[in-house]
Amino acid sequence: MNYTFVLNPSIIRPLVLRWKFNLKTVCLLGFSLIISLIGFYIFQVSAITQASFTIAHLEKQIVGLDKEFKGLQLNFSNTNSLSGLEEALIAKGYEKVGKIHYIQVLEGAVVAK
Repeated sequence: MNYTFVLNPSIIRPLVLRWKFNLKTVCLLGFSLIISLIGFYIFQVSAITQASFTIAHLEKQIVGLDKEFKGLQLNFSNTNSLSGLEEALIAKGYEKVGKIHYIQVLEGAVVAK
């Protein structure tokens, strides 16, 4: 077998990158990458903190609304009870009926004006 094909540098050379980086550009790119990642990290922490405060505020609102709802349910049940109905009717001026008198019409009688 002939291994000269593998050892020939003219075949390997096109696979190598043709860009030449010096130390200054590598350090500059690395530093800018680090700064951008730190900025992105700070942005994420700020967003998470804001979301957690919003969730805490909404949970407090839920607890307050739940208490208000239970109070309204209690008030509604008290208002719609029979004792509440009697009090409302008395407040509007209605009276309790004692004895009911019906008008009786006989079969042979004709009603006149």
